[in-house]
Amino acid sequence: MRIINPATGSIITEVGEDDVVSVSAKLVNAREYQKEWAAISLEERISILNQFKKLLQEDAAHLSRVLTEEVGKPIAQSRNEIRGACTRINWMLEHAEKYLSDETMHTEPGLVEKIVYEPLGVVANISAWNYPYLVGVNVIIPALLAGNAVLYKPSEFATLTGMEIEKRLVKAGVPSSVFQTIIGAAEAGHALLDLPLDGYFFTGSYNTGKYIYEQVASKMVPCQCELGGKDPLYVADDVNDIKSVAAATADGAFYNNGQSCCAVERIYVHENIADDYIDAFVNEVKSWKIGDPLSDGVYLGALTRAAQMDSLDAQVKDALSKGATLLTGGRRIPVPGNFFRTNGVDKCGSQYAVDA
Repeated sequence: MRIINPATGSIITEVGEDDVVSVSAKLVNAREYQKEWAAISLEERISILNQFKKLLQEDAAHLSRVLTEEVGKPIAQSRNEIRGACTRINWMLEHAEKYLSDETMHTEPGLVEKIVYEPLGVVANISAWNYPYLVGVNVIIPALLAGNAVLYKPSEFATLTGMEIEKRLVKAGVPSSVFQTIIGAAEAGHALLDLPLDGYFFTGSYNTGKYIYEQVASKMVPCQCELGGKDPLYVADDVNDIKSVAAATADGAFYNNGQSCCAVERIYVHENIADDYIDAFVNEVKSWKIGDPLSDGVYLGALTRAAQMDSLDAQVKDALSKGATLLTGGRRIPVPGNFFRTNGVDKCGSQYAVDA
């Protein structure tokens, strides 16, 4: 499988993909060693995963660059994602004992009723490309803390980041059989769905989530899906600072190149402030730099998937056909890579700069 840099269109590297045979072998391996992992103390598992967090922090410069090169998000936002993931991990580690300890519900002579939390076994984590660290640790860390083994399938668009996560978990002390990365696209994902795993956890689109849920329903095992939302926003006429509100809502729409599960999709503005709000919103967007996502100061990098360029073209065309007014951007930037203009400013080097 070729790993493509979406900012240049060039091949970063090639990696071998998993198939049904290799995924099945990884499951056998994980199942063999999962009970040993569950048998060690929670305190020890917490210590190991705390070391994993430290490795992410120590290697943040390298990891953020890998993430930016394969996903296209600006380097500052990649650094932010890793910092945010470490914050989440820290919270999970601090609260693990509270949520995983036995709970005594009732006692009387000769009878004790309690809730005991036991690992599911071997679980699949089919993860997303837009925030591979943030959505990854949401499943990986709780699963490992609880004593599960994890077959982790990163998106094919965030493969190298998934492999970096695996390296650091193993270096921190998680047995290599207990956390294994599944490399590939649809075929590798289908292999996981067909195998007798003990739980499925997916982050991604509604359509894919629905498909996964339907495919594993007959197994009667947990299947949890975090799917994309529909996220409208309303700006009332009592806001005190229209400029700052416009900047915040623009950021809500376009952060991570607009590729967020909870990105603002449409904005309704009270008619009394609509003109001022639109002016402030457009001015904010025009102030952003578009270009090489490895350059500091860039707010918009390259879209992760080339196919999304056609989708954006179609959306702009559809909006204009229905009476919309295009105030800024709205077209591709004619350079290598997946760049779509939101403004008229490209300030990030001759490789990316074009005439407004």
